[in-house]
Amino acid sequence: MTAPSNPLRIAVVGHANTGKTSLLQTLLRRRDFGVVSPTGGTTRSVTSGEILDEEEVLAVILDTPGLEDSINLRNTIEASRTDRREDPRTLLDRFLASPIAQDPNDLALEAGSLHAAMGADVLLYAIDARDEPQPRHLDELAILAMTARPLIPLLNFIARPEANVDAWRDACARQGLHATVSFDAIVFDDAGESRLLDAIRTLAPSREEAIDAWRSLRKTERADAIAGATEIAASFLIDAAATIIVTEPSSRAPIDREAAFEIATGTLLDALREHESRAMHQIAGIFGFQGDEADAALLEITDAMGGVDFADTASLERAGLWAAGAGTGLVAAGALVDLAVGGISLGGFTALGAVGAAIGAIGGSGPKILRRLRGQDEVRIGEKGLTLLELRQHATIDAFLKRGHAAIEPARIEASITDVFQTRSGGGPETMLAEARGHPNWSRLSIPGRWQGASNARASLSLRLATSMGRRFKD
Repeated sequence: MTAPSNPLRIAVVGHANTGKTSLLQTLLRRRDFGVVSPTGGTTRSVTSGEILDEEEVLAVILDTPGLEDSINLRNTIEASRTDRREDPRTLLDRFLASPIAQDPNDLALEAGSLHAAMGADVLLYAIDARDEPQPRHLDELAILAMTARPLIPLLNFIARPEANVDAWRDACARQGLHATVSFDAIVFDDAGESRLLDAIRTLAPSREEAIDAWRSLRKTERADAIAGATEIAASFLIDAAATIIVTEPSSRAPIDREAAFEIATGTLLDALREHESRAMHQIAGIFGFQGDEADAALLEITDAMGGVDFADTASLERAGLWAAGAGTGLVAAGALVDLAVGGISLGGFTALGAVGAAIGAIGGSGPKILRRLRGQDEVRIGEKGLTLLELRQHATIDAFLKRGHAAIEPARIEASITDVFQTRSGGGPETMLAEARGHPNWSRLSIPGRWQGASNARASLSLRLATSMGRRFKD
């Protein structure tokens, strides 16, 4: 779609500390726009951001200073009336031309916000839904009505338990504003943005081309982000499934082989942790979280998961994902790390046992047989470990899809992790990952020198796995 040469202009207006800058950060998908602070009142001048499609400007969104002294502002505007039949816009124009509107020690900030509002196609009145409606809010709505610009009350922070949405809708309705829109800058959802664009389209029909292009742009960006994120996740999971670490015991004695297994297990889990961290940073970047912002967001996600470490049974048990010895929980008692050849399960990990019988019972290639005769064994991540890794990748992508760029508090995704696990059925990604078993050359983490680059077979599996994961994130 060819973008219009005359972009849509939106002004975000309202009291300080209602999340105006936060709304712009999420609408623009820019964490670096403006300054977000829990104390609010940080915007001191009119600033703007742009929605761009192939270098064309679809929309300009203005961030305005708060209408801090709304009671005094409304009284000052009304005091200039000389005739009871004067319309509100005339009164507002008279105020903006007065010396008091130019005085930085008086109402200059409020006047700057109103100037920006009068030049916009649509006004978004930002409301912190956690607050109670107050007389100053009614004054602000009355003042903004004087601009004669279409006005949409926008309820922010609606995902918080203390949000009082019904009270705000009633207060706005009493001012003749019945079309309120819910849009949370912290806990983002595409449906909220779609409702907002529908409301803007209704009030600014002359800008429908820009609005439709904006909607199309966001749909394409979402699909591209999901495709990129699942591609990274799929590649990591194939590396994890295909990885084999060969033990190096000092002798063929069971005690030495068991010690070597513990060392190899540590090597495997450390490598997977590091590789998972890289994958999560890459996913964060795809969703627009970079550098320190990505680190902070990822730490918040990890904290929200209770600091769950897929390789630590105690961590899993604390998080409710493990029931030691009971065979229940999201990760039933069983092996997170397996011997690729034989072994018995002991607690959460695989310990050596009846190794000689396993070697004798399982055939293999010449190199494998020689390694077994030397007392060497192959260690890999277990099926339950793979399931948990896949679950973490899914939860990470889901968290970033729902995370507004204004978020400065920890993400909460424990429920998402539980829901994903409980609603999944057989034949999913974990089943596909079985195809990577027995292909250590498909993994960057296997025995040094095994990695041979992305083969056609690995690339085909990665594509199918990413596609399967992507289907879970529907519009």
